[in-house]
Amino acid sequence: MAMIDAVDRYLGSDPGGERIRTAANGAIAVLAAIGASALLDANFHMFEVAASVPGAGVINHLAPLLVLILGASVALTASFVVGERTVRARAVTSLIACVGMWAGLSLAIAVHPHRFVGLVLLVVVPAVGAWFRRYGARAFATGFPIHVGYLIGFLAGGQISVDQLAWPGAIIGVAGAAAFIVGLALLPGYAHATARMQRSYRARARRVLTVTGALMDAPVHTPADHRLARRLRRLVVRLNETALVLDTQLATAPADDNDTSATDRRRSLFEHERAVVTLARLAQRHAHRQLSREARDDARAVVTAARELDRAALEKVVGRFQRYQRADSVPRFGSHEDGGIGAVGAAWGAGEIAERYHEAARALVSAISSPDADPHVQQEPRPAVHLIGGWLPGSGIVNAMASSKQGTARVDRISLTVSTRVSVQLAIALSLAIFFGDLLSPSHLLWAVVSVYVTFLGSASDREQLHKSVFRVLGTLVGVVVGDGLARLTGTQPVASIAVVILAAFLMSYFGRINYALVVGAATLGVAQFYSQAGELTSSLLATRVEETALGAACAIIVGLAVLPLRTTHAAQVALAGYLRALAQVLDGLLAPDNPTAGHRARTDTRVLDASFHAATATIRPLVRTLLGTANRRCPEMLRLVDLSHELGRTIVHDSSALAHRGNDLTELAGITHRAASAARAVADNLDGHQARPPVPSAAAALEPARPEQQTPVTGSLRSELEDIERVLTELALMPGLATPDVTVAAHGHGRPRPEDATGPSCPGTRADAPLGERAAPVPGLSGDAATVTVSGTLRCPLHPDGCEARITLVTAQGKYCTKIRAENGRYQITGLPPGGYTLIASASQHAPHGEFLLVDRAGRQLRHDIALAPAR
Repeated sequence: MAMIDAVDRYLGSDPGGERIRTAANGAIAVLAAIGASALLDANFHMFEVAASVPGAGVINHLAPLLVLILGASVALTASFVVGERTVRARAVTSLIACVGMWAGLSLAIAVHPHRFVGLVLLVVVPAVGAWFRRYGARAFATGFPIHVGYLIGFLAGGQISVDQLAWPGAIIGVAGAAAFIVGLALLPGYAHATARMQRSYRARARRVLTVTGALMDAPVHTPADHRLARRLRRLVVRLNETALVLDTQLATAPADDNDTSATDRRRSLFEHERAVVTLARLAQRHAHRQLSREARDDARAVVTAARELDRAALEKVVGRFQRYQRADSVPRFGSHEDGGIGAVGAAWGAGEIAERYHEAARALVSAISSPDADPHVQQEPRPAVHLIGGWLPGSGIVNAMASSKQGTARVDRISLTVSTRVSVQLAIALSLAIFFGDLLSPSHLLWAVVSVYVTFLGSASDREQLHKSVFRVLGTLVGVVVGDGLARLTGTQPVASIAVVILAAFLMSYFGRINYALVVGAATLGVAQFYSQAGELTSSLLATRVEETALGAACAIIVGLAVLPLRTTHAAQVALAGYLRALAQVLDGLLAPDNPTAGHRARTDTRVLDASFHAATATIRPLVRTLLGTANRRCPEMLRLVDLSHELGRTIVHDSSALAHRGNDLTELAGITHRAASAARAVADNLDGHQARPPVPSAAAALEPARPEQQTPVTGSLRSELEDIERVLTELALMPGLATPDVTVAAHGHGRPRPEDATGPSCPGTRADAPLGERAAPVPGLSGDAATVTVSGTLRCPLHPDGCEARITLVTAQGKYCTKIRAENGRYQITGLPPGGYTLIASASQHAPHGEFLLVDRAGRQLRHDIALAPAR
């Protein structure tokens, strides 16, 4: 499994090959820039001096190396800041980058005789450049090259005089032109990026379907079954990432106003992904095992035909599935060991399962067909996510939102734009690094400066900065060992040394969004080659590099945690709240009328949910480990619940649209749907530091949810999924630090919550001032003061519409007996309850015993909780 995880992270996380293509482009550009710079130097010998000048041998030996470093730096900088897809835009950005780099180098050369001024500018230049990032990509394309140029000028100030500034300009121009030409030669590839992403999506879908088929054939509850289920969940997430990127590319592709091909492809993509994920979900639940042998063979045939994109076979299977009839519901199935959606199960019968396979096959037939574009179809909206470098933005957008938003903790009360926050932190950290780095090694303090700068480049929250600093030290250690060995192998051979530099440039670009330690290790390989060619590579030099890097990392960590920190926990709360609101938006749209805009809205809301899900997981993941490196038990559980709710949300969208397509009435689910959406918003409000708002009155909320004995078989499985997602939201609400007011859930059998019977202040149709029974039982040892809660409600059943006579036993979450009361005239009241979790057990003559879980998490108020009893069988 470790090998599979590694392959998935380092190779499988590059759909469409965009990362490897960008890395190859950067490496070729570096090679072209080095060649052009070397050719220019061979003709003009720009920085060489006469042999009679003292130290001429050393200067003339280092001069070509300086030219090559400058040329390679231009190409690396251009590959980092030039990302436009049109020739004119790339040309303008390339020119801005070259001019900025020359300006920064010239500034460093001009102030070189004044060391103090040079050190001050070593702080000011990157800090101001970081602040200007707020003005967009062109501002970053200006500020970052200025900083790179200033670093090179600070390093080579004694080698270049003010009178020679024209030569660095020429080198930068030639290297920039070479990098631009290389990028221009590969630019037509951008036009095929969507086609490459489509091929990648199809390949990932085939992998999902292959593992789905293997899981259907594997014995249940075996190690192989569990491994396949975990792998399938990971592949489904990767498939969703690819579909989200592809959807964005299709939406942003230039097209005429009357061209609906992109719209049709986006709709087909959504239907195909949804069908593939449905097949994977059914396999994870082992749903096909509930079918007859003949139907099971047809279900397996659906997976095989979908993997082979065999439309004719799918159409035959669709015809065969039409003869299966819906059967009675069966008990819930699924195992917690599945580690996924199977852990919550579903009340499906054989006919319902067959219908799910039928719907998936129909969707696949529609998705892989190529119908003529409808000129009257409504245009799809803009994409739900903005790609950065051709991929999902990760936590960047969330960090920017969190930085500008006040948090609930005292350290989060200062709201600043992320550019202002980072520039202030960067200035202070650079000042510390320069001061201590100069004490350690004045000639090599730039290593500490670079360590600080890259820590704050692309990371804004404290935990991300901490991880990046630690990874930089680890990467430097590995790079020093490997770089020293490679430098001894290459020796003074320039061709071998350049080959190592090109390889390092490729690895730096490829691993940029995967593992920062590998990026630093690759950069250290190139640095070692430079010092090897200069004849200065020694063990003491490599040790100094590690020390300066560690010093810079320590300065970055201290400042990131102590000076205007953007806590990753605050960013995670913002991301989780945004995800829950997107989930609530999806639930709100379930009961929309079956019209063209209903499907349009479902696709839009689902894509927004996907984007919010990936942003939330990227933001929460750095919190899995504490500052001391120990495991944080809460965050993995939170990630599990977020992942599970995302699966359930997408499943609910699919099932509701399938039922609506068949003309089924879903209004009986209005109550539970509204309650689940309200629960999601309540948790989101709590994360934002707001008191949970009461549910908005609506016609849907006023409907009483159907009881199990009243619900139709058609909507039984959808109701079960809504119950499951409400249960997941309740688990989120019960997590430490996320306790949400007015959350009550019910439990049936073995203490497992079933939210469909939950009622309370957040449920429609209840009144806090309803008449109570004659008995009000206080909890022994407690009084009804401001620190406790009064719980009251009504007992109802089909046999006694006006209320049941029953006995209610209250048990604490620890299993201790609390109190017992008798409900009279169908009403009860319990006073003096402290906040916590309780189990209410109701028993009455001619009724089945009934247990419900009650969450009381806010003191000093009254809580309404009704109980529904079922007749004994």
